[in-house]
Amino acid sequence: MGWSRSDPPGFRIDRGLSHCVGPAYRVACLMRVLIENAAILTGPSGPFHPDGALLLDDSQIAWIGDAADRPEGPEPDRRMDLGRRVVIPGLINTHAHAGLSSHRGCCDDGDLFEWAGALAPHTSHLSVEDNRQSCHLAVMEMVRNGITTACDCTRFGAGVFADVATEIGMRSLSGALANSPEFRPTGRPNWPLALDETRAAMQRHADNALARFYLGAHSPYSCTPELVSEVKSAAERLSLPFVIHLAENRRESDITTERYGLSPTAWLGSLGVLDDTCILAHCVWMSDADLDLVAASGAGVSHNPASNAKLASGVAPVPTMRTRGIPVGLGTDSTLSNNALDLFQEMKFSVLLQRAISLDGFTMNAAAAFEMATTGGARVLGWDHAIGQLEAGYTADLVVLDLDHPLGRTRERVLSDVVYHAGPAAVHAVMVAGEIIYLDGEFTRIDAMSVTEAVHAHFQQDNEKGPAT
Repeated sequence: MGWSRSDPPGFRIDRGLSHCVGPAYRVACLMRVLIENAAILTGPSGPFHPDGALLLDDSQIAWIGDAADRPEGPEPDRRMDLGRRVVIPGLINTHAHAGLSSHRGCCDDGDLFEWAGALAPHTSHLSVEDNRQSCHLAVMEMVRNGITTACDCTRFGAGVFADVATEIGMRSLSGALANSPEFRPTGRPNWPLALDETRAAMQRHADNALARFYLGAHSPYSCTPELVSEVKSAAERLSLPFVIHLAENRRESDITTERYGLSPTAWLGSLGVLDDTCILAHCVWMSDADLDLVAASGAGVSHNPASNAKLASGVAPVPTMRTRGIPVGLGTDSTLSNNALDLFQEMKFSVLLQRAISLDGFTMNAAAAFEMATTGGARVLGWDHAIGQLEAGYTADLVVLDLDHPLGRTRERVLSDVVYHAGPAAVHAVMVAGEIIYLDGEFTRIDAMSVTEAVHAHFQQDNEKGPAT
């Protein structure tokens, strides 16, 4: 697939590189590419290069630094001039439900349980094909918003998100969350189907560096202890992470305490499933003892501030988590509980909500928010050896932003703008594994208009049908 238009002003791409777009050309295009004329924010604690450059060796960063310090060596095969734009690491979404994206806005009120009850008529007719169609909408939205990696949760079609994300060029950690029908009567049982689907997806994507998988259980309130233990054991046999919603809502904590005499976190601990392969979504209602248990286990937390606020769940004790050394990343949750798949919004909310409830203007800052959206998210997903920051030896997952400042661009001003000022409208280009997958409003692997029309046509066939959750 080649470029079908002229390069936009200020973003010059050597025309010899244009034929290297798309997975079919990856092997044929092993080359050294110089990205230059850019202000580079390498990460939350890494250096800032106001006049920076990156040298890519295929999908990896071979060198990064000030343009004036570029080491001598062979001339690059190709050059990319970014026109003084800002480069940041790709944003990492640690918790999403892409299969729900077609039903955005169908229920905007109520707490977690009231909201879930109101959703039942919309999501009771589950279809893997509905999931697939919705995933196209979600992945396109995430890429437009500078998200290069996402952890997605569904109930049916464990490999669907990986299929769609790979088609568009985004990195994925995907799977299905098992549930027990005795605790979730509105949904069909999905275990061991989820295990079979995951194995099939792993085989299908065996040679795909962009796709990884997990096994998960929905939550302590919707799963029996036997099911949680069985899913975790299967994850261990396959060397996969384990994902679960945890302590999202006060009523959830009350239910678990009534059933087992333990908090949701302590209950998980009693089952022996908490360890450093666990990804725990939400973690709002956590006691000091719960936080100590998570910290000792090495588990990571996906913090979803906008979703938690919309569903009146509360504000997770993120500063305390970070103080205890718990890895924390940011998540959007679904477009039902959030309405947007926007990590710029989550970064800003993650700071503002903590300050609002603590009355302390220093509780969280922009650097902490940016860390959770990048290196923290990579650590939560177990991918911190390759993504989350721009550094030699890391994979070239990055976002190019249209950002400027009247007083000039310093590290502090760029960081402030990324967290408090910029949004999806600032995203000019997205690169994953050294390949530009989005540029100036257009996707390079797909025809977004045709895909969107196909999604709309699918759901118009039966407006009462809802996607898999």
